[in-house]
Amino acid sequence: MPTPNRKQDLNSPASPSSPTPSRKSTSASAAPPSPAPRGPTPPTAETAYHKRLRAILLEHKRFRKEWNELVIRGCLARTRAAIEIWADVENGLKHVDRDGADSNAGKVAVRAGYLFHQSSRLSEQTATIYAVLASLEELLFNMNQLAERAESLVIEAAKTRGTAFAFREPLWVTWPLARFSDGIQSLTAPYTPSLILVRTLIETLTTFPALPSALEDKPKKELGPVKPRPKPEEIQAAMSLLAVQPLLPGKGAEGAEAWEETLAVEVGGWA
Repeated sequence: MPTPNRKQDLNSPASPSSPTPSRKSTSASAAPPSPAPRGPTPPTAETAYHKRLRAILLEHKRFRKEWNELVIRGCLARTRAAIEIWADVENGLKHVDRDGADSNAGKVAVRAGYLFHQSSRLSEQTATIYAVLASLEELLFNMNQLAERAESLVIEAAKTRGTAFAFREPLWVTWPLARFSDGIQSLTAPYTPSLILVRTLIETLTTFPALPSALEDKPKKELGPVKPRPKPEEIQAAMSLLAVQPLLPGKGAEGAEAWEETLAVEVGGWA
C-alpha cells in the first residue's frame, strides 16, 4: 500500500474527526485570569502598627466630638444663659425701683437681696464658661499629643519595618501609614486658631458692667479703664461665630466629614 504524501496531508483540509480549535477559543483559554480587586487587610493579618494607628484615630475622633459638644452645649449655651441673667438684672432693677417697698429701708432690702442673688448666679455662670474654656485647652493639648504619636509611629515603623512599609505600602486598602499621620496633623492644626477665636468671643460676650449697690442706682466708678458692654448686634454676631466655628473646616475636602468618609473606606473595621 502506498505511503501517503506528508506534504499533501499538511496542505489538505482537516478531517471532520479532528477539528482545529478556532483562534477565538484558543485566545480565550490562554488569557490569564484578571486579578481580583484588593480588599482591606484582614484582621488576622494586621500588625501592631494597624492596631496602634486605629486606636489613635478613634481617640482623635472622640476628642473632636467632645470639642463640638463643649463649644455648643458648654460655651454657647452657658454664655446665652449668662446674657439672659444680665438682662434679668436690668429688667429686675427697674421693677424693684418702680414697684418696690414703700419705705426706703424696704426698698434697700429688696435691692440688696435681689442683687446678691443675681450677682451670685452671674458669677457662677461665668466661672462655668471659663471652666469649659479650660477643658477645650486640655482637649487641644490631647489632640496635638495624638498627632505627635502618629508621627512617632511612622518613624518607628520606618526603622523596624522599612520605609516602604511606612511611606508606600497600603496599610489597609490604599493609604500608607504616613498618609494617615499627615491627615491627623492637617485635621488638628485648625483647632489652635479656633480656640483663640472662641476665647476672644467669650471675653466679648461675658463683658458685663459692674452691678449697682443696694443703696445706689448707678454702679461705683471703677479704677482704670472699663470695657464697655457690646452692642446687641455685636453680641448677636459673636454668638453666631461661636456656633459656626468658622475656622474649623466642616464640609470641605479637608474637613472632618470628608475625613470620616475616607476612614470608612481606608481603615479596616472602622465604625
